[in-house]
Amino acid sequence: MKPYPLHDIKSGFPVGAFKVVELCEDDRGGMSQVVKAVPQKGWREEVALKISRTGPKQDFFFAAIHKEVELLQRLKHPGVVRLVAVSQGKNPYKERAIEILGNPWFFGMEFLRGGSLETYLNTVGSLTLEEATAVCFQVSAALVYIHFEGFSHNDLKPENVLFRRSLKPGEWLEPVLVDFGVAAKLVRHQLDGSVAYMAPERLAETQDIKPLELLSEQNLMKADVWSMGVLLYRMIVGKEPFLGITDRNITSSILRSSPESMSNKRPDIPPKLDQLVIDGCLSKDPRDRTTMQEFHEIISKYTSDWRVKRTLKRKRRLFRW
Repeated sequence: MKPYPLHDIKSGFPVGAFKVVELCEDDRGGMSQVVKAVPQKGWREEVALKISRTGPKQDFFFAAIHKEVELLQRLKHPGVVRLVAVSQGKNPYKERAIEILGNPWFFGMEFLRGGSLETYLNTVGSLTLEEATAVCFQVSAALVYIHFEGFSHNDLKPENVLFRRSLKPGEWLEPVLVDFGVAAKLVRHQLDGSVAYMAPERLAETQDIKPLELLSEQNLMKADVWSMGVLLYRMIVGKEPFLGITDRNITSSILRSSPESMSNKRPDIPPKLDQLVIDGCLSKDPRDRTTMQEFHEIISKYTSDWRVKRTLKRKRRLFRW
């Protein structure tokens, strides 16, 4: 078979020892393409393949794939996506796709059947207090572990939280962190990520505003705490605390505006939980924020039920990576 461009990939096409079943239509930009696939031989269990893009920046894209595989090989936690072997080479978790033009690198992960938190939020709007705290309790547990290992995620957002189980009423919520392409050692300051969930000290770098001693390891951990606060706010209120039409507008809001209290929109929110988000997570100065460990301990007091509460109002594609 003649090599095909990555943008032409479709169901039935081979990728290494696998056959494509479905594309993640929402991940056609950035540095990679994610597809659902099954082995061409043997047990046909579904997996997710992350395939690097090619082109003028392919050396950077390939390096990101290698870094992500290396990191996921080190991180062993139920809240972090698991690698799946794709080859019999020196490193069984990554391989080159000779069927695709440019022979891009790809690696395999467990296929998470519940779809993304972003899809769930777009469907139901906001979550119940029990659902939101259950998600945050488990995601923060994974981040406590990641921080202990000396890394930060750097791109925590609803699209990067997927569910291991189907989202059906009564089923357990089991969120899993994915997309470690911009995760890094805390000593490496990076500006990659999504603006709406990015901490002000990281955005200040892009604005040529010199931050106060903000690049210590401890303060870089606090950037994930900020993102966690935005995530919980979005789940409870139904929108992010800092909004704008463009990235520039959002950046300005994050750097200069104060978030509205969650209880103004949701009277059922306990004052201490509101305070945890507004003051503990969304303080402009990272030194004033709580740690991820403290966040995890506090959120546990509000986590009483880990089950899905509602039926999805309309059928949506849940395969979002």
